[in-house]
Amino acid sequence: MRNAISVTGLSEFVNEIKEDAAEGVAKYGVQLDWQSGTRSKVTTLPMSIGPHTVSRDFSWEVDEPRQLLGCNHAPNPQEYLLSGVGACILVGFAVGASVLEIQLESLQVTVRGELNLAGFLDIDPQASVGFTELQYCIQVSGDGSDEQFELLRQTALKQSPNAMTVMNGAAINGELIINK
Repeated sequence: MRNAISVTGLSEFVNEIKEDAAEGVAKYGVQLDWQSGTRSKVTTLPMSIGPHTVSRDFSWEVDEPRQLLGCNHAPNPQEYLLSGVGACILVGFAVGASVLEIQLESLQVTVRGELNLAGFLDIDPQASVGFTELQYCIQVSGDGSDEQFELLRQTALKQSPNAMTVMNGAAINGELIINK
């Protein structure tokens, strides 16, 4: 155990995936229910890792600040997106440090992005609707060398599913069901 991460458990999981690639397929889902205005309640759906179903019983709210017509009761969708990218990088960094037997004293990831709301509001057709760039900063202390921490930074980014999804894009497919 290092940094409260079971390195042995990780090694066993890696071996399971090497033996059967289907063991490494993870499926996630959330359901959002509109509350009022810009506020919604998000609930996790059961996830699967390989053939195993994992019960997930978490919920949280999403809202916009008053300046964006919300009630400021919860983080907004962009803050959740940034936190998802940052948390994924943080997990990769912490796990990587544990594998390298580096004891962390502190680890902090900050992620920032900028939107031009003229794109979202369809005021300026030249304005991007989404973030055009995300910036992150990792602050770390521990018994690793500068070179090890830089390697961890590069690896955490390269192996972050959330960062790679944002960097490379993912197809979004959907449907509309109208209940009358």
